[in-house]
Amino acid sequence: MLRLLGLPSVILFAVIACATAHADRPNVVFLLSDDQGWNDYGFMGHPHLHTPNLDELAKSGLVYERGYVTAPLCRPSLASLVTGLYPHQTGIRGNDPVMPRTFNRKNNLSMFKSLRERMTAPLHDQPSFVRTLKEHGYATLQTGKWWEGDPKEHGFTDAMTHGIEEQGGRHGDQGLKIGRSTMDPIFQFVDTAKANEQPFFIWYGVFLPHAPHNAPQRLFDKYKDAAPDEPTARYWANVEWLDEGCGQIVDYLKENGLYENTLFVYTCDNGWVQNPKKMNSSIRSKREPVEAGIRTPIIVSQEGEIAPSRDTETLASNIDIATTILHACGIEPPSEMPGLDLRKPDELRQRDRVFVDVYEHDSDIDRLDDLNDGLVARVVIDGWDKLIARPSGDELYDLKSDPDDRNDLSSQHPEKVKELKAMIRDWISKGSQT
Repeated sequence: MLRLLGLPSVILFAVIACATAHADRPNVVFLLSDDQGWNDYGFMGHPHLHTPNLDELAKSGLVYERGYVTAPLCRPSLASLVTGLYPHQTGIRGNDPVMPRTFNRKNNLSMFKSLRERMTAPLHDQPSFVRTLKEHGYATLQTGKWWEGDPKEHGFTDAMTHGIEEQGGRHGDQGLKIGRSTMDPIFQFVDTAKANEQPFFIWYGVFLPHAPHNAPQRLFDKYKDAAPDEPTARYWANVEWLDEGCGQIVDYLKENGLYENTLFVYTCDNGWVQNPKKMNSSIRSKREPVEAGIRTPIIVSQEGEIAPSRDTETLASNIDIATTILHACGIEPPSEMPGLDLRKPDELRQRDRVFVDVYEHDSDIDRLDDLNDGLVARVVIDGWDKLIARPSGDELYDLKSDPDDRNDLSSQHPEKVKELKAMIRDWISKGSQT
C-alpha cells in the first residue's frame, strides 16, 4: 500500500497523524461586541431587548455574569484579548499616540502613521493566541475591528482589514463592513477551510452596537415605543443587529455540519450606557473604571463539550480568553499569559479576583516606561470588594449591595483599602517583570 502511494512510510504516517490531530481540534468562533452595557441582553434579564441568538449560546454554554474587561477602551482591550496580557504590559494603553502640540492626525498623516507604527511594534514580540493557532495549523480570519495595522502580520492567514493608514486604516477599515453590510467573507472562509479539512478560527470583532446607531429601520421600529427616548431606541436596535450577525454565523456552521465541533467564545470590549439626550454618545461608562464601563458577561459554549451552566458569582476576565482558546485547541499557552481556562470554574473561584487598567485615550509613546503616565485608575475586584485606585484618591465599593458602584466606603474601611492597594501593587510588580 505504501509503495503504491509512492510515499515513504514515515512521511505517510506523519501526514495521517497531522490530519487526525486537526480533525480532533475544534474550530473557534470569537464573538466580540463593541460598546455594550453588561446587562443589555435578553439572557441577562433586559426587559425589552431581543437577543435570541446570544440567548441560545448562553443557554447551551457556560455563562459568567461577572466578567470583566482589561480596559474600558477599544484598542487596549483588543490588544489584551490577542496577547493575553494587560495594557500596562502590552504598551497599548490608549487608542492613539499623543501628537506633538499644534499637530493633529488628519493634517499630519505621515507623522501619525509613524507614531502608530511605533505603538504597534512591541506586539510583534509579544505572545498572540492567533499567531499560536496559525503555527499549529489553523486557518485564521480577521473581520471587524482591528487597530494594529495589517492583521496578516499578527497571525491571521486571512483578513478583511488592510490597515493602510493612508486609506483609512486606523481601526478596521474594510473589516468594519462585517455584520453591517455583509457576512460573505466569513462564509467564504468557512467554505475554504472545510474544503481543505483545516481547523479554523474566526475573529468576529463586529463594529456593533458601536455608534453610529443606524440599524435598519425595521429594528428601530421594534424599540421606538418601548424605549424611553430615541437615542436609547437606536442603541437597542444596534444591539439586536449585533445579535442577528452572530445568529447567521451559528446557522451557517449548522448548515455545513460544523457546529458541534466549534467552540464559541463571546465577550465585549467595554461597557456602554446610552446618553438619553444625545445620539451616539455615552454617559458614565466607556473609558471609566465604573461597573458600567468594565463589566461584561462572558460565554464559552461548545455542544457536547461544555456543560450548560450559569455562574452569578465567580469573577472572570477577558485576560482568560486567550488561554482558554488555546487550551481548548489542545495547545499549551505561552508562559507569559497569566489567564486561566474559563472552562474550569473551580480554578477561577480559587483566584477570586480580577484587575483592570484605565488610561487616557491617547498615549505618549515616549513615556511608556512610566507605568503611571496617562493613568486614570487601576481597579481590583476581590470577591465582592472593589477598589478604584486613582492618582487623586481611592474609592471602595461593596458590589454585593451596590452593584452600580455608587456608595464609596473608603473612609469607613481604611484597612480594606490598604489591603486591596497592596494587591494592585503586587499585580503591577509582577506584570512589569514579564
